[in-house]
Amino acid sequence: MRNQLIDGPLIVTGQGLGGYLAILFTLLHLHAIDVEETKDSETTKRPLCLTFGSPLVGDEALQCAISEHPQWKSSFLNVVVKTDPVASFFKSNTPYKPFGTFLFCTETGKHTAFEDPDAILAVLDAMESLHHRNPKIHDYRKELGSIGGNVLYRGVSDMCEFNLNPFREGIALQIMEIGVSEYIPNDLIPKMEDKKAKMIKKKEKEYEPMKKLNVRKINLAYMEWYMKTTRSKGGYYDFYKNAQSIDEITRKQEIVKSQRWLNQYWKEFIEEKNRMPQKGVKLRKRWLYSGTNYRRIVEPLDIADYYKSGKTNYISNRPKHYELLEKWWNYEKDQKPNGGKTKAASLTEDSCFWAHVEEALISLSRLKNGGSGSVATDMEVFEVYVLCGIKDYSVSPDVFLDGSSLMMWWREYDTYRGSSYDSELARYMKDERYKLYQ
Repeated sequence: MRNQLIDGPLIVTGQGLGGYLAILFTLLHLHAIDVEETKDSETTKRPLCLTFGSPLVGDEALQCAISEHPQWKSSFLNVVVKTDPVASFFKSNTPYKPFGTFLFCTETGKHTAFEDPDAILAVLDAMESLHHRNPKIHDYRKELGSIGGNVLYRGVSDMCEFNLNPFREGIALQIMEIGVSEYIPNDLIPKMEDKKAKMIKKKEKEYEPMKKLNVRKINLAYMEWYMKTTRSKGGYYDFYKNAQSIDEITRKQEIVKSQRWLNQYWKEFIEEKNRMPQKGVKLRKRWLYSGTNYRRIVEPLDIADYYKSGKTNYISNRPKHYELLEKWWNYEKDQKPNGGKTKAASLTEDSCFWAHVEEALISLSRLKNGGSGSVATDMEVFEVYVLCGIKDYSVSPDVFLDGSSLMMWWREYDTYRGSSYDSELARYMKDERYKLYQ
């Protein structure tokens, strides 16, 4: 039953204290969904909690926790009629704080929505002063029918003020619409304007990653140029890994600067995004495509540094941000129909390709020194891996350049196996069909 609830569309509703319980159930439900999504579940659906005249639930700590999770905040809508005494039971002088959206209605069918907590509390306080006129529990069936047919219609001429800025004017009109202007404190709108200014500054900070991304694209472009200029020297992976001359080392040092800047940016960016509970792909496409290009260009150089230092088994020690970038990219790719490719990838799609090559070289060395049968099996698995990359065009033609680690592995492996060895990959390589791969 629980899985059916979190995997299907759900609206949780209630009036008065029933709405209070609906909110608590929805919070529990949202937590369960977050837990499932940490297990890579892609089938969960977030509920909508629709309450009518519910009292406030939770203190400022709960309010802050929900505001930090937009998907939680957008799950709550509380419809309130200004004469409903239950909805304003907790006022601004109590520890209870609002969250989500509040849709305030009048008996004549007018309505307006607030998300700002200060505005919601001010309206609830104003409502409380009206309850002596009608202390009865309200029947919300009329509001359900009238919400869709009414819009805000007042203008500046109704307000007798012509110098208001658009934001202040909009708030004033909203308050007028539900008829509580005379009960609203004078400092409410200035408070909201100040909060609006802070929110704009926060939004500007949120755009900062985009600016940084554009700067990092320059680093990535420089690395792409490095790739092109090293094709004639065995490819950029081996040129980078085996740099020996002064010129080669100098060029490598320049690349290392870009490599470090890019790694720092993407590690911080992915760590931040991974902390946010979201469903499905966690990056907008602009970042997802840029992150994939970064992964396919830079991770091979990290692999080169890893094996150059004498370490082994990179896959088991792979940095987390690379794993997440690949996971999110694969999810995006799985959502699109695959028509099949007829041309080789310009960048090898598996950014761990060279780690597999390095492990194959290590296994071959062990095999030549009398390694066990399991090492021979590793070689056969690697053959299948390379052949699959060729057949689905997911490896770049650069992997077959003279002087590359893959070609070094093949020549040593071919010599070890002898001329009588036959396999699909062996025939492909011995016939030199790889020279036509493009």
